[in-house]
Amino acid sequence: MTVLIKKSLQMLILIGGYLLTCAASADDSAAKLSPDVQQIVDRGVLRVAMYHKDTPPFYFVDDEGELTGVDVELIKGFGSLLGVPVEFNRSAKTFNQVVDQVANKEADLAICKLSITFNRSAKVSFTEPYIKLRKGLLVNRILLQRQLAGRSKEKAIQTLKGSIGVIGNSSYVGYAKLRFKDLELVEYKSWNEVVQAVINQEVIAGFRDEAEVKKVIRDKSDNAVNLLTVVLKGDYDPKGIAVSRDSQHLKSLLEFYMNSLSLDLSANSVLFEYDSVIESIKRNSGSR
Repeated sequence: MTVLIKKSLQMLILIGGYLLTCAASADDSAAKLSPDVQQIVDRGVLRVAMYHKDTPPFYFVDDEGELTGVDVELIKGFGSLLGVPVEFNRSAKTFNQVVDQVANKEADLAICKLSITFNRSAKVSFTEPYIKLRKGLLVNRILLQRQLAGRSKEKAIQTLKGSIGVIGNSSYVGYAKLRFKDLELVEYKSWNEVVQAVINQEVIAGFRDEAEVKKVIRDKSDNAVNLLTVVLKGDYDPKGIAVSRDSQHLKSLLEFYMNSLSLDLSANSVLFEYDSVIESIKRNSGSR
C-alpha cells in the first residue's frame, strides 16, 4: 500500500511538472512585443515620414503614379515582416521637419536619404547607416577655368573662390559652413535650383552627396561638357533611419533587418544597378 501511495505521488509530481512546463510555454508564446513595436502592430499601420520632393532613385512617384525607390522598397519590406502596411507622410517641406515629425511622434520612423547629423541626433535616434555616400561638388568648368592660374584643377578646387549653392535647411548648409569657409553660401529651395544656378554660372559649384552630383551628369548629358563632378575622398555623408528616442527596440529591429538584406549599397549601385538592387530587396524581404 505504501509503495502504491509513493508511486501515485511521484506520478502527480511528474504530471504537475509537465503542466507547469506547458503553462510556461503558453505564456512565452503569448508574450507581447516591446511597447514601441507592439503599438505599431496594434495600430495596424507603420507611419513613415518622408520628404515631400521626389529624390530618385531613393524615393519618387513613377510613371504609373506609384511611390517607389530604394528607401520606399526597403521600408515596405520591413512593414511586410511586421505584418502591417506602410503609410507615407510626405507633408514635410524640409528634411529637418521630417526629423521633427519623428521627434513629436507624428511618425514611427523617417527614411528619405536622411543625413545623420549632430543636431538631428540630439532630437531622435538613428540606425546604423544603411548607405554611406561621399560628399561631392558639381562644378562649373568655365568658372573653374578662370581660377586655374596655371594650377591643376585639383589645386584650384581646394581653394575655390566665389559662391557655392546648397539646399536651404538641409544638412549641407552646416557641412558647407565647416568645409568652405571662404566661399559665399547661397541657399536654394531645391537641388534642381542649385543645379540650374551652377549651369547659369550664378555659383561656381553645388554641394551635395555624390549620388546627386553623379546623377546630374547622367541625366543632363547636354550640359555635361560645362560641368565637372568632384567626389571628396574620406568625407562621408552617412544616411540612416530616424526613430524616436524611446523606440530603441524598433531601432534594433530595423538594424537587424537591414543587415539581413546584405545589400552593400553605394552611389554607383543605386544609380547604375537600380533594378538589381530593388529585386534584391524584394526577394530578401519577402515583400513581392
